Formats: sequence, structure tokens, C-alpha cells
Amino acid sequence: SFCSMASRPPQSALFLERDPRHARRLSTGCARIDACLGGGFDAHGLTEIAGAAGTGKTQLVLQCMLQAQLPPAVGGLGGGAVFLHADTPSYLAPMKRLEELSHSFAAKHAALGATSGLLMSFVHVMQLHSADALWQTLKDTEWLRTKQVRLVVIDSVAGLFRTSDEEGGSRAAAAYERSRQLLRLAARLRQLSDAFDVAVLVVNQVTDKPLDTPAAASVSAAEAEACLSGGGDSLRVPALGLSWRSSPLRQHAPPSRSTDHELTHSSLRSSSVNTRLLLTRHERPAAAEAPPLPPYATHPGAAPVAEEGGGGGLTFAREMHVLFSPRLPHSSCRFEVRAEGVVGVG
Repeated sequence: SFCSMASRPPQSALFLERDPRHARRLSTGCARIDACLGGGFDAHGLTEIAGAAGTGKTQLVLQCMLQAQLPPAVGGLGGGAVFLHADTPSYLAPMKRLEELSHSFAAKHAALGATSGLLMSFVHVMQLHSADALWQTLKDTEWLRTKQVRLVVIDSVAGLFRTSDEEGGSRAAAAYERSRQLLRLAARLRQLSDAFDVAVLVVNQVTDKPLDTPAAASVSAAEAEACLSGGGDSLRVPALGLSWRSSPLRQHAPPSRSTDHELTHSSLRSSSVNTRLLLTRHERPAAAEAPPLPPYATHPGAAPVAEEGGGGGLTFAREMHVLFSPRLPHSSCRFEVRAEGVVGVG
């Protein structure tokens, strides 16, 4: 059942402190980005990677699905990955990009016996069409027991829940139901991470919140600096609202009249995710010499930085921001999406 994994005997603080699961990290494959993350992604718990389209979210998690297969001694997790992907028209683009990454990754780690075919065989892909389909997949743990999985990736959670929101119903009822499902999802992901010793990366989209709204007022000063939109009149914050970023300290019944903000802000206090990252993209002057277009440049969301200009000699600079983490300070690092993967710069 859903709660069957929740109950465990009491453990001492010393045991928890020395638990190796809390010290292991999943390297991103780039030393600069790993340094920003304190050694890499947590190998235990739930990490959210939010950002607008084209910021490099999917590029980063694809890279991590290959990296996870390496031995722990070289920054991997020693197991395969499961890619829970929203069923969209652009579904095949990430798979083509993953195959391209696997070739350069295999060449880099040939001494470990890595081959493109072997790497691809340990990435298990499941297409999902709704939030309900995601929940049913997470209820059945057979795929975690039998496929040597050490990393679970969801891309993207907002896309799946947006589909559910569009199915109809009153605004208040839909807001309550979405909040309930999100809280249940976060709890389930943390349970699976704990029970099966897997890292969880969840890709999320962003939404604009005008500065004069209550939703914008709930954002911390450190987050606001990273989330401020180019126009300066709104915050570009991770989607799904407080119901995703917080967990309830007490149960609450569905109100007869409520907005999503009123429902969640009054009854939610603690964080649902262990770590929250925001990827951003801003225009900058183009470099004097741009690298040639790689083959994947025609794939949606996969073009390298130097080729994504908005015209007039401009390209895009990307940054990763640590918005929330129990072990990391607020920080940021610049990166580029290149033919060989996501690489920190500057």
C-alpha cells in the first residue's frame, strides 16, 4: 500500500549522520557544476530542476542518466535509470539526443567498458499521458526491483499535471485535487528514494507571477533575485505553486471557495523537495568565433548556446541557481549546452 514503506523503527541521530546514502553524490559529469552542487546531486532524496523552455533542463537530466551508470568511485551510482517522460509530440527528440550523448560518453569512459549500446540499454523509458498514469507507475515498484535502477527522472511534472487540470471541473475543486495529488506524489517519491536507495530528479516548468501578487510575495529575497524576469515586472518561478514546494503540517478538507494560493499558503509549511534548482537563460553578445553546428542542432531544445541567438549577434547565457537546499548556500554557476553535453563555464 501507499503507506507500507513509511513506518520504520527509530534510528539514532549518530546512525543517520553516518548513513552513507546521505553522503553519496551523483556527479553531473562536469567539475564546475559539481562544485556548485557541493559534489553533485544528492544520491538520496528529491531534487527539482525548474526552468523555462530551452534552458537546458532535459539536457542535464539526460546526461545524468548516463552518468548514473558509472561506478560510485567515479561519480556514478552503479545502476540504471528510469525516464518517466510526458507523452508529447516532441517525445522522440530527447531519445535522439540521449543516443548522441551516449557516443561521446562511451568514448570518454571506454576504459570502464562503456559502449553506446550498453549505456542505452540501462535507460528505461516510460511514456506517460497524465498525472494518474504517473501515480499508477509509482505505485507498482516491480520496475525498481528488477531493473537495477539507481536514478528516477520525471520530465516534466508540470506537463503531466497541466493535462489533468485541463480535464474540467470547478476552479476550487481542481485546485484542491491538484494540491492533494502533488503532496501525495512528493511523499511517494521520497518513500521510493528511501526504500530503494534511488536518486530522484524532477523536471519542472516555470510560470510568471506579477510582483504585486501574493504568490510573488511568498518568494524569498534570494529566490526573487534569480527568478526576476527580463522585464523586471514579474517573477519567473517554478510551476505548480506552493502545493508542490511545500508539505502539509496538518490535513485539511477541501474548501467550498478557495484559490490555489489561499488553499496552500495557509496550510503548507515545510518543503516537499530536498533541493530546488532553477535554470535561466539570458541574451548576451555572441562570441567572436562560434563552434560549428552539431547534428543535433535541429532537435527541439537541443541546440548549443552559441547557435541559439535571437538575432543581431546575440546568443544565450545559461545559469544554474540553487534556490533551496538543506546543505547548500544560495549560489549560481554559468553553463553551456555543447555537443558533448552540459558544461560549466566562467
